Amino acid sequence: MNSEKKTKKKSALGITLSALWWSAVVLLILLLVNILGAKMTGNVPRVFGYSIMNIVSGSMEDEIPKGSYILIKKVEPEKVKRGDVICFYSTDPQIYGLPNTHRVVEEPINNNGSIEFVTRGDANPINDKETAKGENLIGVYVKRLDALTAFSDALKGNIMIFVIIGLQTCMFGMAVYAVTALRKKKNSNDDDANGE
Repeated sequence: MNSEKKTKKKSALGITLSALWWSAVVLLILLLVNILGAKMTGNVPRVFGYSIMNIVSGSMEDEIPKGSYILIKKVEPEKVKRGDVICFYSTDPQIYGLPNTHRVVEEPINNNGSIEFVTRGDANPINDKETAKGENLIGVYVKRLDALTAFSDALKGNIMIFVIIGLQTCMFGMAVYAVTALRKKKNSNDDDANGE
């Protein structure tokens, strides 16, 4: 009787761990598909309404130094207000279609139902020539991700190649483990069905 309870506990634990494992694998695959799909269409990847951006210019210094990674939260254009730092696809001819992160410096403009924002980088002396269009809004700046920035800085150069190879090896190992565990379980079930 005691042995039967232990077997049931092991079985329940095994099912729980298996469910968690497969949930993590499916989530990882969905995240990768989302990121790859966004990159292929030229959009910023978004996961659960959030994006991570790398700032490539010094226009928002001192608040957001060049090279920083930041967290962006998707919001509706109507919720943006003066003083918010927003990320948007630029209509400036020099960087057309690329993400830009600047501060909203005036009250949002409602132009016949279309919302626009007058923006400026904190380190820039004048407002941007082109307004940011509400339909081009990626999201609102939430915070700097200093740990990610430091990690990225540490990985620059040849070390990044080893990290990528290591991640691919881990993913391959996870897949092999999952297939092996399924085969082992199938063989065990087959043995039980045959009365062994």
